[in-house]
Amino acid sequence: MNRDWAGAHYSTIFIEDNNDGYAGLELYCTRQVEKHRVARIIFWDACGQFVLETFGSEIPLNIVEEFIAETKTKIKTG
Repeated sequence: MNRDWAGAHYSTIFIEDNNDGYAGLELYCTRQVEKHRVARIIFWDACGQFVLETFGSEIPLNIVEEFIAETKTKIKTG
């Protein structure tokens, strides 16, 4: 994701940890010059499902929906 919304810029980065058995994306929000991690979605190999974790920030629903769709597209589960 590389998207502006309501005065903020949202971007994602790929994350992976083969030792812990997960891969996913982290969502960052930049307002003015401050960049904060606001959420992440990871796919845990051990439980076979996605998990969404937020970090104390309000996130517009359309950004969350786009974030979920992007993660499901980029993370292969089968």
